[in-house]
Formats: sequence, C-alpha cells, structure tokens
Amino acid sequence: MKQSTGAVRCRHHPVRLPAVLAAIAALVLALVVPATASAESRASEAQAEKPAKFLLVAGTDAGKIVVLRVLGSGQLRKVSEHSTGAGTMAVKVAQDGRTVFVGNMLDNAIAVYRLSDGGTLRQIQKFRVGGVPVTFTPSPDGKFLFVANGLGKLKTLEITRSGRLRDTGHSVDQLIATVAPMVTVDPNGEFVRVASAFEMGIKSYRVAPGGRLLPLGTVPAGIVPVNGNATPDGRFFYIAHEQSMDIRGFRILGDGNLAPIGSWFSGPISHEVQITPNGKHLYTPNAFGMSISGWNVHKNGQLSPIAGSPFAAGVGNLPALVVLNPNGKYVYGVDVMTPGHPGDTQVHSFAVRPNGALAKIGSVGTGLRVVDGPVAQITG
Repeated sequence: MKQSTGAVRCRHHPVRLPAVLAAIAALVLALVVPATASAESRASEAQAEKPAKFLLVAGTDAGKIVVLRVLGSGQLRKVSEHSTGAGTMAVKVAQDGRTVFVGNMLDNAIAVYRLSDGGTLRQIQKFRVGGVPVTFTPSPDGKFLFVANGLGKLKTLEITRSGRLRDTGHSVDQLIATVAPMVTVDPNGEFVRVASAFEMGIKSYRVAPGGRLLPLGTVPAGIVPVNGNATPDGRFFYIAHEQSMDIRGFRILGDGNLAPIGSWFSGPISHEVQITPNGKHLYTPNAFGMSISGWNVHKNGQLSPIAGSPFAAGVGNLPALVVLNPNGKYVYGVDVMTPGHPGDTQVHSFAVRPNGALAKIGSVGTGLRVVDGPVAQITG
C-alpha cells in the first residue's frame, strides 16, 4: 500500500490525518466531559437509578409498622406487619436500606430493626434517648442520627457499623416548650435544620467532627412549619406550613445560614416538602384539599405550579405525607386518615409524567391509623 504525505490510504478510501486526530480528540472529549460532571449530578443520577424495594408506614396508636413492597409498576402490595409498641411518631431508614429506626414516645426510646430481603423486620436494639424522641433523621453518610427530644435537646447519636446506636455525649439546647420539631439534614451532611412550630422558625446547625452541632442562625417561618427539605445540590431549602398554607423558600448561604427568597400558596394543611432526586420538581400534600400539589423548581430557586396541579387523591382521601420513589417515576401519598375506610389509612400511588404531573394509578390499605408526622419511609 502506497502512502502519500498527509494522508493514510486504506483499501478503498483515503483518510486525512487531521481528520483522524479530530475524531480521536472528539472521542476523548466525550469520555472526559461526563467524568468531570458535578458530584451532585452524579449522585442524583445514581440515586435515580437505585430501585425502591419497600415502603414502611407506622401507626401511632396501633403500635404497628406495615411493610409494603414496591412493585415494578409503581404500585404497592402489603407483605408484612410488625408490633412496635404504641406511640410511634417517626420512622427513618439508614442509607444502607436495611437499618430502620422507629421512635416510641411512650418508651422514650428508639427501636432499631433490620429489614430482610423478604420485607420482615427484626429488632436488634432499643435505645433510650432520655425524653420523647419526637423526630430524628440519619446523616447522609449513615454515621449519625440527630434526635430532637421532648426535653428541648437536639442530640447526636452514633450509628455503629452493626446499625446500633451509641450516645456521643453531644447535644444542644432548644426551647423546652418547642412543639413538634422536625429535623432534616442537608444532602452534603454539613448542616442540620430544625423547624420549630412553637417558635415559628427554622434553626440551623453546622455538623462538626464527631457529630458535634454548632448553632448558626434562626430564620422566621410561617405558622406551624413542618417537614422541610433541601434540594439535592444543596443550594435551596423549602418548608411547608400547616396553618399558613404556603411553602417558603430559602437560599442556603456559604456559611450554612438561610436567606428567604419567596413564598407560594400551596393549599389547605400543607404538611411537608419532598424534592425529586434531580431537583427539578417539588411535591407537598394538602390533607384538607384531598390532593398533592406539584411545583417546578427553577434554577434561581423560584417555584411555579406544574400544569394540572393540584392532583386529586380522590374524594375522602386526606394525604398528609408524600414519599418519592428514588427512580423519579412514582410518588406516594399517605393519608392522615381515610374517612371512607375507618381505621384503614390508605396509601395512594401516582405515576410521574415527563413534565412532573401526577396520574393516580392505585391505592392500598395499611390497616393502621397514621399521624401526620414523619412515619412513612421508602427503602432502596
């Protein structure tokens, strides 16, 4: 085969060397650009691909927790129920998807369970926290559990490798009269937020080594602020207000404090904010509105209603909690009560359309009476 300067001659067609180099450069660029995507984007994509296995729902007075299997169609099927003792106010699942924390206000304790592949629970510990464990949440890295108790303290507990809890000795004081504090942790694990209904404000803390909490500022919020959450990229924080019937948004500053950016009417008895793994949509339940409101989250943090919002749960269904499937394809509304099914609180499944709109695809009974605290969690 004869070669000429500046070209490589193959059997049928000559290919210029610059063209070969350009093709190689394009290939390298295609490989490098995804690799340099932001950590937040990669984390969101990985989370979105992680299939959900079970949805756990607890009943406060029934003293039980129900395990619902998440089917490939997005619908739910009840697979087991377990006695937890009356007074359950909060249920959280650790990052491993197997360690389940259940707070019991009568025992002043948090029970730790292991969730099997078949959907059964086995208790491995009952940890007494000293004061009613009103709400709590694990850190994203699975190392700590931050607990707000009825004695006005926010405590840090260590989650050991076995999933058991151990007291770190770290706590910060809050108002003794704080009512129903809701605890959340930012996705990066650097900041803890506590919404205080009594103070009508949001307290922020920085997480120092060992889980020690350093108080930051407090920002005013609406009447009965509950169940807030930060966007996956850690830029914005939103919280719903049970009595103000609105959502309030905040920019998360570099030092971890919050700066208000706006408020939006959300409907009667808006009780929590849940944000999709890609950070593009936000949902909040309206118990008295018998619906779930959906919002577009814009790059500047502003919200706008998704077309067709609010989305009806059905006459007589009063959703007070929203749970998102990590794959972003399904949303679940958990009733605070279902008048048409006394003593059998319903969970409603919705398919998520490409624009974020919801379409109801089914309901399932739990056999429980559920409170509007954080008593429903999905596992990966």
